[in-house]
Amino acid sequence: MNKNIKNIKRNINAISSETLNGENYSRNDFARSILNYPAMMVPSVQEPIIEKLSEALNNNVSLLDPFMGASNTLVTGMKYGMNVFGQDINPLSILLSQVKTTFYSIEELVDAEKRLISLTISDNSEIVEVAFVNIDKWFTKNIQIELSKIYRAIRSEQSLKIRKFFWVALAETIRLTSNDRTSTFKMHMRPIEEINSRQISALKTFLSVSKKNIKNISDYISVLVQNGHVENDKYIKNVDVVWGDTNAEIRTDKSFNLLVTSPPYGDNQTTVTYGQFSYLPLQWIPIEDIDKSITIDYLKTAQSIDNKSLGGEIKEHIKDVEYKVFEKSKTLKKFVSQFKEEERKRAEKVTRFINDLDSSIDKMLPKMEKDSFLVWTIGNRNVNKQIVQNDLILKELFAYKGVGLFTDLEREILSKRMPGRNNFSNMMSKEKIIIFKKTN
Repeated sequence: MNKNIKNIKRNINAISSETLNGENYSRNDFARSILNYPAMMVPSVQEPIIEKLSEALNNNVSLLDPFMGASNTLVTGMKYGMNVFGQDINPLSILLSQVKTTFYSIEELVDAEKRLISLTISDNSEIVEVAFVNIDKWFTKNIQIELSKIYRAIRSEQSLKIRKFFWVALAETIRLTSNDRTSTFKMHMRPIEEINSRQISALKTFLSVSKKNIKNISDYISVLVQNGHVENDKYIKNVDVVWGDTNAEIRTDKSFNLLVTSPPYGDNQTTVTYGQFSYLPLQWIPIEDIDKSITIDYLKTAQSIDNKSLGGEIKEHIKDVEYKVFEKSKTLKKFVSQFKEEERKRAEKVTRFINDLDSSIDKMLPKMEKDSFLVWTIGNRNVNKQIVQNDLILKELFAYKGVGLFTDLEREILSKRMPGRNNFSNMMSKEKIIIFKKTN
């Protein structure tokens, strides 16, 4: 290891706990608050690591995030003038990421906002524009009518990038005005008494959200401009945001020298229920305004996206899965083998998740160049009252593939929006940031 690399490792290990814990961040940084997406990475946590690894790569970085989520990794990379590529299986992630990585002028957004508000005020129609199972359960009739006015106004916009921006504002409006509780990512209806007593307007909420989003995206773009990363109203490097199932493929021919990601582990036994969170907003957003290449029927049920995500679908017999993945991770084998009967069946969900994660890593590694870095954020958690050591499992998966550990760090989870517990586990209070270096 040369002296420069040793210095990089020393500098990374010297990052303060306050920075890693995200104690001094602003929720508006990096346009982070334009949609309250689940389990978002805190940009200020990633930023010093990305900055120091960029130095090791001579400030010539192509960054990959194969589980893009709210795209905070991508926008952090853009702040440092990197080429960035992200993909995700959730269409709402695609829409949000498209907006956060697009150049907007504040003038065009303010003008469009005025047009939209004018159209909604003059719209006297009571036609509800969407229909799906249990719509009356999740939205009051008045909210359905108001959301439909906003829907028609957005669809009237000629510019696709403008429509995308305001579809994101509508998605947040739906989250705030539906009958779904916002305290968890799973769909749970509010009590009837609460629904009947709520005084809420979708139109007023949309206006408030739009104004906030315009300011936040404008502030972020100003940072890109100040850093010299915008020319002719466009980001100077390559930005690619695509829909894709990372367990199947990374949808690009490009190669990368930096990967920064966090796999979708978390509160739904093995994963965060991003699909349930996204189900209601996606009912109101036309697929042709997101990405026509999406192949999953994500509106079929509230579980459709989650079932297609890591560990969500039963593809082969559990014994065959165990045979493959236990060879690669003794920690996982030891964890699962301690259980009998019903507890063993619950642990199968962990095994399937790790197997899919392992398969996804196999899709990523061929895209990573020699001497590239791979930064993973992952947490340990409890299942059946026993700790799943995700950090050790991940290290074993990479060691099996001949990829060595560069360094690792630990952070307290102070600001990730994640529920506190569920039927299977107490949630994590800490996360590991594990950095690997591919040397061949």
